[in-house]
Amino acid sequence: MADAVWYRSSFGELRLWLSRISTDRSRTLVVHEASAGDDHVVEDRGRGPVRARCTVLFARMAGDDLDPLERCRRLQAIVDDRPRIFSHPTSGSYLARIGPFTEEVDDLGVITAEIEVVQVKPAEAVAPAGAGSIPVTGAGAVSAAADALTTELADVGMTSALPGDATAAVDGWTATDTVNTRQVLTELGSLTSQLGDQADAMEGDLGLWAAFKATILLAEAVRAAADAATSDTAQTFVVLISAPIALRALLAAIYPAEEVDDRYLQAMSLNDIASPAWLEPGSELLLPQLAAAARRG
Repeated sequence: MADAVWYRSSFGELRLWLSRISTDRSRTLVVHEASAGDDHVVEDRGRGPVRARCTVLFARMAGDDLDPLERCRRLQAIVDDRPRIFSHPTSGSYLARIGPFTEEVDDLGVITAEIEVVQVKPAEAVAPAGAGSIPVTGAGAVSAAADALTTELADVGMTSALPGDATAAVDGWTATDTVNTRQVLTELGSLTSQLGDQADAMEGDLGLWAAFKATILLAEAVRAAADAATSDTAQTFVVLISAPIALRALLAAIYPAEEVDDRYLQAMSLNDIASPAWLEPGSELLLPQLAAAARRG
C-alpha cells in the first residue's frame, strides 16, 4: 500500500477509499482538415462522459464493521446493477456506473482494485417540484419525508426509528448559528447508511415498493438538508493517511501553492491534530473542498 493518502468516497451506500484519481472531462472535437490552405474546421460535438479512474482500497476502516473481502464482494455485486450515486472526493456527487474493474491481492493480503466510474448524469441537489420529488431542503423537507415514510411503513405493518432520528438530527443542525461540519457529516453518514440498509431489505419485495421509495426520498432529503446546513462553511472531503506525512506536505500535494497557508489554518481548525509535522498512519482528516477552478482530474 504505497499511497500515503486515500480519499473517502462512496458508490451507492457502499463506502469506498480511493487513491490515484484521474478524471477525464474531455470534449469531443472533430478536426476537418482542408485539402489545402490553413483554414481547418474544428467541430465541437460536446463533452464526452466524465470518467474517473482510480484505485480502490479494501481494508478495515474505523467505524465500519465490514470485512475487507465483504466490501470487495459488495462492490462486485453492484457493478452490473443499476446506476448509483458516486461521491467523487473533489468534484461532488453524480449518478454513475462502474465500467472496467480489475482487482488484485498483494503479497501482504491487501485487496485493491482499479476501476473506472462513468457519469450517467449529474445529480441535482434539489429535484424539480413534482410527484416523488423533494421541492425544498432543510428541516421542513425532512419532516415531511419522515412523516411519509412512517405512514408507508404503518400501511404494511412495519415501524422504524429512522424517521424520528433523521428529524431530530436535522432539527439539531438548524437550531444553531454555529454549524459543526464534522458533526453534520458524521450524522449524515450514519443516517444514510442505516436508511440504505433499510431500503436494501425492502428492494426485492413489490409489496414494499412504496415504503422503499419513501426510504430513498428520506435519505435524499437528509443529504439535501446537510448541504443546506453547511452551505455557509467550506465544503469538505475526507482523506485517510496510510503513511507518515507532514500536514503542509499533504496540503501542497492537493491544493495550489498559493492556497496552502489558508488551507493549513482551516485543516487545523477542522481536525484534532496533535502534531502537524507527523500525521499518523490510519488517521482521517477532514479537508476543505477544492475551489471549482482548482479541481483537477
